[in-house]
Amino acid sequence: MLRRLRRDEYTVGWICALPVELAAAKVMLDEEYDHLERDENDENLYSLGSIGGHNVVIVCLPAGRIGNNPAAAVATQMRATFKGIQFGLMVGIGGGVPNPEVDIRLGDVVVSQPDRISGGVVQYDLGKTTPSGFDRMGSLNSPPQILLGAVAKVQASKLQGRSRLSEYFSQFSRMPKFQRDNAGPDVLFEAAYDHEGGQTCGLCKREREVDRQRRESEEVVVHYGTIASGNQVMRDGRTRDRVSRELGGVLCFEMEAAGLMNSFPCLVIRGICDYADSHKNKTWQAFAAATAAACAKGVLSVIPTAEIDKSHTADKIIKEKDVLDSILNRLSYAENAPFNSYARQHEPTCLPDTRVDVLREIHKWADGQDKRCIFWLNGLAGTGKSTIARTVARTYSDHGRLGASFFFLRGGGDISHAGKFFTSIAVQLARNVPALSRHICEAITERSDIASQSLRDQWQQLVLRPLSKLDGSSCQSLYVLVVDALDECDDENNIRIIPQLLAEARSLESVRLRVFLTSRPEIPIRYGFCQIPDTEHQDFVLHKILPSIVDHDISIFLAHNLRLIGQERSLDASWPGEEVIRYLVQLASGLFIWAATTCRFIREGKRFVAKRLDTILNSSGIAATAPEKHLNEIYITVLRHSVSEEYTDEEKEELYYMLRQILGSIAVLFSPLSIYSLSTLLRVTKEDVDQTLEDLQSVLDVPKDQTQPLRLHHPSFRDFLLNKDRCEGPHFWVDEKQAHQTLADSCIQLMSTSLKQDICSLNTPGVLVTNVASSRVEQCLPLEVQYACMYWVQHLQKSSAVLHDDDQVHQFLQNYLLYWLEALSLIGKISEGVHAITSLESYVLANKSPNLHAFVYDAKRFVLYNRSVVEQAPLQTYCSALIFAPEDSVVRKQFKNDIPTWICKKPTVQAKWNATLQTLEGHSDWVRSVAFSPDGKLVASASDDKTVRLWDAVTGAALQMLELSIMIRTLSFSTSGQYLITDRGVLDVSSLQLLLDPLEELRTLFVSNNWVAEEGANILWLPPDYRATCVAVWGGMVVLGHSSGRISFLEFEQGSKTI
Repeated sequence: MLRRLRRDEYTVGWICALPVELAAAKVMLDEEYDHLERDENDENLYSLGSIGGHNVVIVCLPAGRIGNNPAAAVATQMRATFKGIQFGLMVGIGGGVPNPEVDIRLGDVVVSQPDRISGGVVQYDLGKTTPSGFDRMGSLNSPPQILLGAVAKVQASKLQGRSRLSEYFSQFSRMPKFQRDNAGPDVLFEAAYDHEGGQTCGLCKREREVDRQRRESEEVVVHYGTIASGNQVMRDGRTRDRVSRELGGVLCFEMEAAGLMNSFPCLVIRGICDYADSHKNKTWQAFAAATAAACAKGVLSVIPTAEIDKSHTADKIIKEKDVLDSILNRLSYAENAPFNSYARQHEPTCLPDTRVDVLREIHKWADGQDKRCIFWLNGLAGTGKSTIARTVARTYSDHGRLGASFFFLRGGGDISHAGKFFTSIAVQLARNVPALSRHICEAITERSDIASQSLRDQWQQLVLRPLSKLDGSSCQSLYVLVVDALDECDDENNIRIIPQLLAEARSLESVRLRVFLTSRPEIPIRYGFCQIPDTEHQDFVLHKILPSIVDHDISIFLAHNLRLIGQERSLDASWPGEEVIRYLVQLASGLFIWAATTCRFIREGKRFVAKRLDTILNSSGIAATAPEKHLNEIYITVLRHSVSEEYTDEEKEELYYMLRQILGSIAVLFSPLSIYSLSTLLRVTKEDVDQTLEDLQSVLDVPKDQTQPLRLHHPSFRDFLLNKDRCEGPHFWVDEKQAHQTLADSCIQLMSTSLKQDICSLNTPGVLVTNVASSRVEQCLPLEVQYACMYWVQHLQKSSAVLHDDDQVHQFLQNYLLYWLEALSLIGKISEGVHAITSLESYVLANKSPNLHAFVYDAKRFVLYNRSVVEQAPLQTYCSALIFAPEDSVVRKQFKNDIPTWICKKPTVQAKWNATLQTLEGHSDWVRSVAFSPDGKLVASASDDKTVRLWDAVTGAALQMLELSIMIRTLSFSTSGQYLITDRGVLDVSSLQLLLDPLEELRTLFVSNNWVAEEGANILWLPPDYRATCVAVWGGMVVLGHSSGRISFLEFEQGSKTI
């Protein structure tokens, strides 16, 4: 009678896809167990038994159901039924990949084994098709450590001559179907030779066979390496070899493993039954299934049963991964930052045989022993920096050595600033380097507010420290970080500090991080690199490459793209001819953006491509030698062709107006919008926007999916549109101030018609914003409304409009201020609201609009006082914020009818706002010293909690924090605002890094231990009556505040202090 075990006593799950594989698996059982009662929620049918002392559950996919998805479904049900399963085996047949370096034969076995590129299994068909090829996405987990340890023991036994594979295979000796003799000949045909037809290869030509040396022994060989998994059968030799090359060399193709690796920790074992080409047949399947099963038994047999008890169940492993993923999701992430994001899928990489010298230089730096950890590629607009950056990112991504990439874009929303720079890099690193994931998640858990901390803190906590914890054995020894167009970041201070922070990657030891960075050679970036020793960064000036080399590359680019256009339109193979290509190269004047725009313009001509080429040739003159002039000409040509000569003058003027309105808006937007959002914001029909942009796709990226944002192909087109001289007339020139005025008016109108109290129907006034689903916020506050809420003040300021009492701005604030603040809270942008109101206060002239100025001033006090509660609970805008506002508050009076009626007795409050603007919370102990920066934008504070903090003086937001082992008692800003002078040394404000080198040019005047000191030397002792409770330093002036209320002023001359 068969033994019956409980479900929780089974520890190993064995999955197979075909009946022949199931039969082979059951032969390997040392003992077969009785069936259990079927779970009504489980559709699987199981075979139960033991192998090597381990209780094993064997399950086969339903007949006719093969592939990743069925495998995942079967594994999920098995895990739910048998909760004690620790790990699994995916055992069966696969298609081998012939390789001169790895002699794979039919009947051999391939076992998935991780390397520094993959976890042992790669899903080769998951991704998207782009102009530069198929972009694979996602990564799969490695097998559990206990199975990898078993694989190592099996390999060692083989080397010692103690392999038991033949012993286990001998269990098939009485089963003829599984014997090698019945499998037939082992024939490999050339990859490019297709099957001639029939069930066998009887009609295939023997002269197309690959000549291989006969093996001395018929012993089955086991190979270890990467297995490629997909949802379709690989049955083409050419495709097999191409995919294998792209993946860095795989040993086998199969169809189920990719569905398991991230949801069911397992080892994949495949017996080779064919060569994944068109000559497939089933004659080797039984033998291959048997060798794979024997190998699987060999792996299980070397794992002591006691080790099983120490390992986690499959469920626990999956849950741990889910926990890590959920922690990682807490970090703010810029979806469009990576080089291969959906929004960038049509952006090109370098063509073969172009940019050869610069790419060689980059790879030499990245792959060699160069100690310089940053490569700065700088060049003028349109010289091809971003294309090179995408090429570098693609190359290292394909080789599993791309750590992360971030492509900045002016006006690109999340990628136009550094707010999500390091958090996005950390998320990509965790995904691209699995061994890093746990360390990064630990950093997030330790500092839950890390995403709101300074760039330095984010860089150190989320990137440097996790990387420093890697031992180098579980990952690559080198990773490349690609940062493109840093000059398009909208904050010059961040532009300066980012290169300095990235240079700290030099401190890493076990793993090297190379940073490839591109930008225009603008002053803030040059300043940043000036702070880094030349020995730590390599510079390459793109626009100084020999013109002949650049012209050669542009020639290849033009010839390639025009040949494709000619093929699309069935033109003569010789079109357009070498002479035309040479002339176009001259017109490009070294600018790749000119060549790219020209090709897009010609392609859009469709049946008139030849005519459009003639237009380019006839409208451009070599006499215009400046590259910018040639760029002007191609842009003007594109715009003129969007206005048909058949239109009447009146129709042309209408179209010119529409072009200026729509293109102007796209050019000056602070964050890109879709066609739908832009049309809603501008109050024009979607059809008008569609038709206006229809012929402008050579300069604009107009997605077919109209929910995706519109983008300029290149920032140089924006520069062109906003420059009256370059546009050569009024038809296309966009008046930047007028464009901002149009958008400011549109934003105010949209908010006035969209915003209302409790817009998300939260009902309960205490609901926290963290408990409101983002989908609900997006539904109630569409993207165009969010845009209006965030940027209307910025557009207003850029327009230079003069404001007056009772104008639309005044009326908007009087009617919708609280609704606007509620909306900002819901989208997590209260800080932006504080900045907006403060900016508006400085913009409104009190003498010309006293009532508006008074309202804005009061609104600023209202927001600063209530920022903390409104940021957390949006509906408290109408409760706590109004109830506790002073009686004479303009805002309170204006919105008194919005105070909830359920508050029957209101508290007694002060008549006016007091002197306290806001309270900064963060220090945990006594605050010893506070100082304002010279421009009044920053506040620095030092506390007995051994921290120095920097605050935004306008919004009160915490910007940076430095933890020290000592207390700092006094601090002050240098006159330049670049340094903090403390009694313990000098701090760099941009990084809060303690500087060790003396700075002779600084006036390091401060008060410490009852002394006024300068540059470390005591110069004036303070008697008890003059000892201060607080100190401020401005240049040579020291101000002492005393507990009695008295204030003392001391001023010192520059120069030597001697007696």
